[in-house]
Amino acid sequence: MGVKGAPDPATAALAREAEGEVQKYAKLRSIYRLFDIQVDEEAGFVLLKEAGVKLEGKHLSRHLRDCKRAYLIAATLGFDMERRVNYLMQTRPALGVATDAMCTSALECGLDELCERLEGECGSKLKTRFSCGYGDFPLSAQKDMVNLLDTGRKIGVFLSESMMLAPQKSVTAVAGVTDRAEQIKGGCENCAKGDCAFRKENK
Repeated sequence: MGVKGAPDPATAALAREAEGEVQKYAKLRSIYRLFDIQVDEEAGFVLLKEAGVKLEGKHLSRHLRDCKRAYLIAATLGFDMERRVNYLMQTRPALGVATDAMCTSALECGLDELCERLEGECGSKLKTRFSCGYGDFPLSAQKDMVNLLDTGRKIGVFLSESMMLAPQKSVTAVAGVTDRAEQIKGGCENCAKGDCAFRKENK
């Protein structure tokens, strides 16, 4: 929830209530598909071979430079959760904000668990997920990703004309399959946004 240090009793109680809201209304659904890929780091794209689709972005191609395969992944908490958050924002704004933050955490945790399961399925490590909007990986790439995964039919995730996902608590991502686990880096080390208020300094 963006709280630094130990929360006071009121904040802790709010967090517990927000967690209860997520447990009641969120319905995590996900879909994934494994592709053979060709990475052209110089040209700045990743080719999904079977689909003939290029995912543009030098940051993405650098991130996947040692990969021959990659998963496309999509996940959502669903429209019931979105409607509940919108209702709370109108009726109990503090709880709405807390629940919104808890949704983000729940979605990321669900994706972490999915990626752990995929590592077991493919017998290799996965690099950290890379989503549209990271670095120069454009939001427009979400059009190809939702089409290839058929997210509307399979998990109820749709794309607006402005390339935003609906429900709002939805994610698409690319996760490269690698045997070079020592090169896996995540979080702030992998992000090109140097002016982020939450960026952690390298130690």
